[in-house]
Amino acid sequence: MSPANQRPPPIVEAAAIAFADATGIPVRPRSTPAASGMDAILEFEIGAHRFKRPALVRQTVDRYGTLATIRAQATRSARDRPLLVTTYLSPNIVDACRKMDLDALDLAGNASVHLGDSMILVAGRPRPQTSPQGSERVWSKSALRVALALLSIPSLLKQSYRDIAAVAGVSHGTVQNAIRGMIARRDLIELSGGQGMQFTDGNRMIDEWTMLYPTLLRGSLQLGHYRTDIPDWWRDVPALPDRCRFGGEPAAAIVTQYLKPAFFTAYCMDEVPREWIAKARLRPDSKGNIEFLKSPIRFMAATGYPQNVVPPLLVYADLVASGDSRNLETARLLREQYLRA
Repeated sequence: MSPANQRPPPIVEAAAIAFADATGIPVRPRSTPAASGMDAILEFEIGAHRFKRPALVRQTVDRYGTLATIRAQATRSARDRPLLVTTYLSPNIVDACRKMDLDALDLAGNASVHLGDSMILVAGRPRPQTSPQGSERVWSKSALRVALALLSIPSLLKQSYRDIAAVAGVSHGTVQNAIRGMIARRDLIELSGGQGMQFTDGNRMIDEWTMLYPTLLRGSLQLGHYRTDIPDWWRDVPALPDRCRFGGEPAAAIVTQYLKPAFFTAYCMDEVPREWIAKARLRPDSKGNIEFLKSPIRFMAATGYPQNVVPPLLVYADLVASGDSRNLETARLLREQYLRA
């Protein structure tokens, strides 16, 4: 009887997603026999070629001596070229891995990996802000974009990875690994007969995405803060649904007719529209009550929903993150009306 396989640790799944995010190279975590002495198998895909690496997990690697010990242990434990998976690799440690001929990945996307005739080096990506012990350990910024796209446009669950990538604004490889991570965690299941996928618990996914968005993704989207002396500026600016849409309080006011905005959020595809700056007399102010963010996904039209407003989940997450009691009540109304999973 063959030994039972053990599921890849979450840190391996997270490192695979981060590597695909940084390089665009798909990598699939696979289980290993429990008695193998290794923690997982990582299968890299470059064109028509597949490269398998036995993976060894170490939470912290910050000394050259530790690398040498891992190199020796891994060589004894595996017949194939081994690969280290850890939480963070500094630029010096990445260089040391290269010199020691030790493949390595971290949760930020830093890597030193030799695949066939190719040497992939990624260094200098910042240390992840989130703990590898919580649900954040299997999420990256790009994976959150993929989840937002799937939750906002359910028809994507039945479409190709390339279609999803086009909406989420990430690579095909990143979509592939993000979806594998969600399937591994039982967030998604694949339907029989090639009918696509579905969420196992849409409400739980909405809650998790809403919790992770402010800390993991939102801060990286900042375009700038502004202020104006025109009270209802947001009602008078020209509609630019392909370039900039309202989120947060103004979006909630448009959708629910329940809230008078005090803080204004808008999501733009590339930059703050000059037409809005001129029409509303917006002036930069780091403490201003108007914030512009870069949209985490591509804007798509939705039947029966205002075209100058971002998807309901993004509006909902903005309201919840504010912590304001008025906004929380409006968030509840928005969820009841638009986020019935």
